[in-house]
Amino acid sequence: MSLVQFKAVWPILGLIDSKLRQKIKVAYVFGGDGNSVLFLTTDDDVYSFGTDANNYGYLGHGNGIKTLLQPKKIDVLSKKGIHLLAIGSIGYVLAATTNNEIYAWGYGQSNNLGNGVAGQVYVPAAITANFGGHHITKLACGYTHTLALTDDGEIYSWGTKDYSQLGHSQNGSGPQPITASIGGKFVCDIACAQYSSYAILDNGELYGWGSNAQGQIGTNTSVKNYAEPIQVTSLKSVVIKQIVCGRNFFLALSRSGHVYACGEGTSGQIGKGDVTNATGATQLPEKLGSFSQVAATNASDLCAALSDAGEVYIWGRCRFELVKSPMKTELSSLDDAFACYSSPPVTWRPLSIVSAVPKGYGGDVLTSLKNCLVEDEEIKDITFIVENQKIRAHKTILMIRSEYFRRMFQNDWAEREKEGITIQGFTYDGFNTYMEYVYTGTITNKLSFDVAVDLLQIADCYQEMKLKGLCEELLKDKLKITNCAFLYQIATKFQAKLLRVGCAKFGAHHMTAVIASDYFKQMTNPKIIQDFLVATGQYGAFKY
Repeated sequence: MSLVQFKAVWPILGLIDSKLRQKIKVAYVFGGDGNSVLFLTTDDDVYSFGTDANNYGYLGHGNGIKTLLQPKKIDVLSKKGIHLLAIGSIGYVLAATTNNEIYAWGYGQSNNLGNGVAGQVYVPAAITANFGGHHITKLACGYTHTLALTDDGEIYSWGTKDYSQLGHSQNGSGPQPITASIGGKFVCDIACAQYSSYAILDNGELYGWGSNAQGQIGTNTSVKNYAEPIQVTSLKSVVIKQIVCGRNFFLALSRSGHVYACGEGTSGQIGKGDVTNATGATQLPEKLGSFSQVAATNASDLCAALSDAGEVYIWGRCRFELVKSPMKTELSSLDDAFACYSSPPVTWRPLSIVSAVPKGYGGDVLTSLKNCLVEDEEIKDITFIVENQKIRAHKTILMIRSEYFRRMFQNDWAEREKEGITIQGFTYDGFNTYMEYVYTGTITNKLSFDVAVDLLQIADCYQEMKLKGLCEELLKDKLKITNCAFLYQIATKFQAKLLRVGCAKFGAHHMTAVIASDYFKQMTNPKIIQDFLVATGQYGAFKY
């Protein structure tokens, strides 16, 4: 998303001076009317402006500051290394620094700020909290309750407990750990509806607690509240990779690309053509294909999803209309969907100029170069021969984008003067995908399992660390009982730490089935087998 688009889609951002706008790292549009903005800059400063009609203090500049038409720096937060922000839908803000400090301000009558005091805080103030020496990786806010996730997979909660949304029975004025009630399992993501809370475990199980008044916990029951985390039984056989929440509903995305909706449906949020609630997770129609991302915010009833084909679908309350079934739009991103159709027009996630760039990551220049790779044969000056098939490219581009090829073509390598270089050990599809990456900086999540494994090997061979990380994330999403042991061996071979940990965590939660799989039975290297068992044991495989 260019700066021009950034300004046009979110008109309130047009009030920011162009020089300052150039420095925006992430921005949040929030508030009852979508008329407040909080943003971080590349200079490590924090600014806010807009309206605070109820004088809750969420602009962070003092009591009585209800309107700011121009951005004003929040001095107490600037140069503090703020890297996480979360906004409660009633009007309060939590911020975390890289040094694990937590600041809170805004509405605080419900002990939701975590400072032990019921009352408004008009200027950001640090709260005293003990997270067991671990760093916070995510913050999530409901209406008046907050969740924090730490790097050891522990959840802490505080704030209002009227609907049991904290997951514990303690006084909600300060952070309390709750993961013990999930059996001590490792949590990798969290989300909050207004009065309900959710957690995804590293094995893809989804848990929920708090209000179930509209069926939003997904247990197919009429139980009013759940005091402790309980598995979302309607998704018990589904591996979940993403969870987002609306006011009283959730959207879940499975690793296989299916979208599920659950809870309140009075504005069409369930996407099944009516306005009834769903007490069990309901899958969007198969005919829509698979999806890569879902979007919602507990400040509105709009739902959106991005298909693998790059198409944006919307449903639910779209401004003043009810869209009861997913509708394909001409929008380019999920952020655009919330700018255009959410009521109020608030962001569903941190809005980043970088993260809002469509799939052509790397900009129009690299996209043009990629097109040259396909269309302009005359200016190509190097040929790779892979499995007896030719791949044409440009030496200059390869030298700019790859340290490996720069050394090859600048130094006295035998390949330097060759017009054709034979590549051995890799498949044609794998190496061709690597060339696509060199030109565009991206890989698609539609890669087959075999090509993804081959691409990981290529990335390791050519020391493409960013590509290696992308391959590891892609292969983690493709983890299954049948391939877990195989991928652990691959991860060990190519020193793919993220993938290795992912396999160990997955294996820990499916140990019996993984050991019974054909590939595990075929493993002959005793050291790999021992390492796998030790690694899975570290994540609780033999805990019970």
